[in-house]
Amino acid sequence: MKRVLEADGHEVTTTTRTVGNARYIPTCDLVIIDYHMPGLDGGTVISSLRAASPAHAQVLFYLYTSDVALAKDYAKMGFDGCFTDKGNIPALVRQVRAAIRVLQMRALAKK
Repeated sequence: MKRVLEADGHEVTTTTRTVGNARYIPTCDLVIIDYHMPGLDGGTVISSLRAASPAHAQVLFYLYTSDVALAKDYAKMGFDGCFTDKGNIPALVRQVRAAIRVLQMRALAKK
């Protein structure tokens, strides 16, 4: 995923750490969180990242899952959106492009 997104022109930071990831938020536009991780779940991760994010952060948090039930409740968990074609890299690239366009439109609306 990282190589494909970088080839599409995105700067990508990945981490497998369970703590200390909020330090990346000020430089991120989009955070993609896999719901199913060893030892914790995406709901726990989004809660801790939201709590540690600066109030002025314009970052989007997206859930990455193929679980239809989880995808349906992404907003209740605190996510801004959901990428549901887990494992489909071309679909992920299209979805990331769409999320970035949302950020660009928000920035234009503020001008």
